Amino acid sequence: MAKLFLLNPDFTDKKRDDNIRYFCPHAAQMRGVLEYYPKLKELLEVVYVDFERPRKVLVDLVGEENQGCPNLLIPKSEVSSGDDLSYFDSYGDYYFTNSEELIYRYLSEKYGIGIPH
Repeated sequence: MAKLFLLNPDFTDKKRDDNIRYFCPHAAQMRGVLEYYPKLKELLEVVYVDFERPRKVLVDLVGEENQGCPNLLIPKSEVSSGDDLSYFDSYGDYYFTNSEELIYRYLSEKYGIGIPH
């Protein structure tokens, strides 16, 4: 099953001294898309990770340099012959992208949802 990694909301940035609470606008938008298209919740495993790095679960799957979020991982073993993943990167057992635009493109091509306008 494809995995969509998003940041948990309401985090602080320990590199700053302001103790302000934050949310990731990219993750919030992705969560909105999941609400617009509820079938995606059945087709994707949505995994929430903390803001702080390293994000061990992502590092273990796609390497330290690829732990940005949102991040969509597709197991190579589940790729169908009709799937175009030429615009994804590859690491170990996964194809992945942490580009929002490319995540939306894939979800549209694979599952027939709309794309941002």
